[in-house]
Amino acid sequence: MRKAKAFFAWGLVLMFLLFFFQTIFANDVTYVSSTLWTGAMDVQVVDDYAYCCFANGLVTLDVSNPANPSFASRFFLQGTGEAIFVKDDYAYLADLNDGLVIFSLSNPANPDTVGNYYASGAHDVFVQDTLAYVAYDYYGLRIVNVKDPKSPSLITTHDTPGAAYGVFVKDSLAYVADRYSGLQIINIKDPANPDSVGSYDTPSWARKVFVYDSLAYVADDASGLQIFNVKDPTDPESLGSYDIPGEAYHVFVDDSLAYVASDYRGLWILNVKDPTNPDSVGAYYTDGNSRSIFLDDSLAYVADDWTGLQIFNVNDPENPTLFGSFDTPGNSRGLFAIDELVYVAGYARGLYIIGVSDPANPDTISYCPTIGYAFDVFVQDTLAYVADYGAGLQMINVSDSANPVLIGTYLTTSFVYDVFVKDSLAYVANYYNGLQIINVSDPANPESLGSYDTPGRAYAVFVQDTLAYVADYENGLQIINVSDPANTDSVGSHDTPGLAVNVFVKDSLAYVADRSGDLQIINVNDPANPDSIGYYDTPNLAYGVFVQDSFAYVACRYGGVQILNVSDPTDPIFAGSYSTPGEVYDVHAVGDYVYVANYYSLIILHTSLGTGVEETDENESVPADFVLQQNYPNPFNPVTSIQYTVNSKQSHPVRTTQKSVYGSQFTVHSPIHTTLTIYNVLGQKVRTLVDDVKLPGEHRVVWDGRDDKGKLVSSGIYFYKLRIGDYSKVKKMLLIK
Repeated sequence: MRKAKAFFAWGLVLMFLLFFFQTIFANDVTYVSSTLWTGAMDVQVVDDYAYCCFANGLVTLDVSNPANPSFASRFFLQGTGEAIFVKDDYAYLADLNDGLVIFSLSNPANPDTVGNYYASGAHDVFVQDTLAYVAYDYYGLRIVNVKDPKSPSLITTHDTPGAAYGVFVKDSLAYVADRYSGLQIINIKDPANPDSVGSYDTPSWARKVFVYDSLAYVADDASGLQIFNVKDPTDPESLGSYDIPGEAYHVFVDDSLAYVASDYRGLWILNVKDPTNPDSVGAYYTDGNSRSIFLDDSLAYVADDWTGLQIFNVNDPENPTLFGSFDTPGNSRGLFAIDELVYVAGYARGLYIIGVSDPANPDTISYCPTIGYAFDVFVQDTLAYVADYGAGLQMINVSDSANPVLIGTYLTTSFVYDVFVKDSLAYVANYYNGLQIINVSDPANPESLGSYDTPGRAYAVFVQDTLAYVADYENGLQIINVSDPANTDSVGSHDTPGLAVNVFVKDSLAYVADRSGDLQIINVNDPANPDSIGYYDTPNLAYGVFVQDSFAYVACRYGGVQILNVSDPTDPIFAGSYSTPGEVYDVHAVGDYVYVANYYSLIILHTSLGTGVEETDENESVPADFVLQQNYPNPFNPVTSIQYTVNSKQSHPVRTTQKSVYGSQFTVHSPIHTTLTIYNVLGQKVRTLVDDVKLPGEHRVVWDGRDDKGKLVSSGIYFYKLRIGDYSKVKKMLLIK
């Protein structure tokens, strides 16, 4: 008895700590998986493998048959990959956020990280002997000792006048493409004391440099290829240049030919036999944005950003031909998650459907191309509605997720950025022309019913009841009466401090992603007089927002995902975050999983945030027929029974939309997805007891005191959370051994 009392006292202490440190415990956001990788930035080929630096990390391809390269492995990094250098059995990856990351290639099909020199801003890397020379943006050149790849250590930093973007080492000299300050030449004979010996200010922005014999070739962005005589490094001499179309990002030189990666213009081959008068020999326009080139025998490997790796036969440089490719999906701009599927708007590639029944292993089920640029997607019933930018609204039948079919198109008068569907109406954010309402009862023959020309530029729309809430860019939030689509009229507006690009409405609150104006929370209980009641200063350009339970998930374009506790909307509190590679445009939460449209991929995160490990207030308003009983026995050792009720008369908010229509109710007379999960006092998931579709009625489940791995858990307080549709309830229980 004394032990029981002591344990109860300890339990009270734990409860106090739980509530006091709620936001600390909530900051448990972890990476689960990712798919739809794109953003090929750099490549090096060794033997039968191409090691590709993607924005998301390292991708290894088997190129033993270069006409048909195949996927071998990938390794996710939280930063943004920029460049790669392969030497011996190691790959050195320059990552903007993670610094210099070193991989072991002892098994090329399964590389693994062995070391990391962390310092943000790494753009390029070159390894010679036991030293790695890293171009570190505004920090200049950093020289890292990698004799022991498991423990890289900084030797010294040499500050360059501009921003170091590229580096090439030859003999005892490091040649740095210093962006704003052209070509910088540094004596590295004594690595601990590097010394600037010469420089040349190029006309544009120096991005990369390649040294061949006594010539330095600089990819100089808008001014194309610049060629310098560096025989005397103290006095580099400009010899010639060639202004290729597009922007020169990278250069590789072999004998008398220079291969240049041109942004938007693909592969360019120049004859540089006479460096004073370089001349174009051949070119191949790629579909993506060429970022780098690596030459291996008669094959040129081009990292082509969002179109992946392109392999060219350059045996005849006047007629380069596409020999093989490893295609990647388009950039992820918007998404919509429902049940075990995620629909991704893939920009230039159209719509992707991803299966996430096993979140750790997402599976691309199908792909449907669209006419324009897919910016966002909304799913209702068996149709996916794609905001297709210049190609209007695209309607895709997804009843068979493995075979989506485009069945209808509505060409709008301006660019479509967002779409919201309610009943048989599609509400379109039509950029210059405001809100447009389209009848999609017959998706093969959509027709316009009405519109409202907002004062600004319509970026996003959310509909609740008879009101449409429009994120109107420079004119903040616009509220429009759409009860009669043919006769819409303004109800109210609120000019946010920044640029409104997204909106989510729950209950009587509008959450506005205000770009430079952060997250704005607006009371719309009186839509004629919306009133700002709270805001949160997000780290970088709020672009998307999704609200679940008492948490707001904010997509920050260059700042990853920020999660805020908005239980008190007047004072939102930081609850968790995850820094993602690339640009974040959209976010959606379903239960414990967070889906992120990360431009370069779809990223899946897991969080104990929003699990509601606090016990639900018994006075909280929940449906009368939604019942979670107290477990019995309680306290228990080691087995207890939990009973709950799903009633066919239960009503709950519509859950089959990306932006749940909380203002519209429907009655459930059919099975509904139900989960019952056990958590510890830290909010960590212990055991999933139920994750299934349940029929109406009473249900009972037994917990045997074991976790998901079958291991008996220790004594203590545990919480069990029942989620049915969008409702959830939590109770606590006590295990005493």
